[in-house]
Amino acid sequence: MKKYLIFLLLISGSLLSQDYIQIIKPDINIRMRPTTASPIVGTAFEGEEYILNGEKGKWYSVLLPSGETRWIYKRLAEKTNIKDSLPNSVNILNVQEELKIVSEKAHEDSNEEVIKDLNKIEINNILFDRYSLIVLQTHNISPIFYEEIINYVEPVIIKKREILAEYMVSVSHIDYDLFKIDFFNFYIETRRCFKLGSALDAKVFMYYEGEDFIQKLCFEDGYGKGFENCYNIKNIYSAVLEDPHLVALTKDGKIKKTNLILKEALLDLPDSNY
Repeated sequence: MKKYLIFLLLISGSLLSQDYIQIIKPDINIRMRPTTASPIVGTAFEGEEYILNGEKGKWYSVLLPSGETRWIYKRLAEKTNIKDSLPNSVNILNVQEELKIVSEKAHEDSNEEVIKDLNKIEINNILFDRYSLIVLQTHNISPIFYEEIINYVEPVIIKKREILAEYMVSVSHIDYDLFKIDFFNFYIETRRCFKLGSALDAKVFMYYEGEDFIQKLCFEDGYGKGFENCYNIKNIYSAVLEDPHLVALTKDGKIKKTNLILKEALLDLPDSNY
């Protein structure tokens, strides 16, 4: 049992003591292999930190965004186990999007790029590392933060809901996305509602969610199941004229026959819960 405990402590200790290297010379080459004859993957700048992956002779091996091992000459960097924090000024979502774009660009460019003795996958990985480094360097971000940025998920902000009004109504379908509130001169325009019929039991909900004003028209999914089948309200109108022989002039100067002319209105029904 003691042996297993010691083994676990060693593993956890090694994970916590991740080593890095910091570049101590300006504008140095990152190589694909530990030799100056190897293809250049990208450029490292003074002060940048890289995840140390090992050593071989006069070279440090580091991990880049592709997950491949790359090489930096030892005299141009020094070991460190202190990891800087990602600057608060960084817009992580913007950088994340830029990294996704260059990933696609690397894939496309690898179809045209030719590097001697390298296959398409190796070329794609080199271009991906090169383009990703440029994005990170443009934002003054060390490459050690690549995984943190690419895996970042924006926190879900739960907005406080402030109920303004709830109306129990009967509505009838008039036209595409248009319902009339029965017994009142109000019409509700929804967004992509496919509910048909007349004298339908419904509820109109009005509330603030954070700073957003939201209006919904909700129907019952089934008797006694509550008004959970909801559609966003685009606008609310009242009728100005209603006659089967009306003619309307549109904004673009066209004349159209209609039997109903509406104007925007504020919903004001009795027994509201303001």
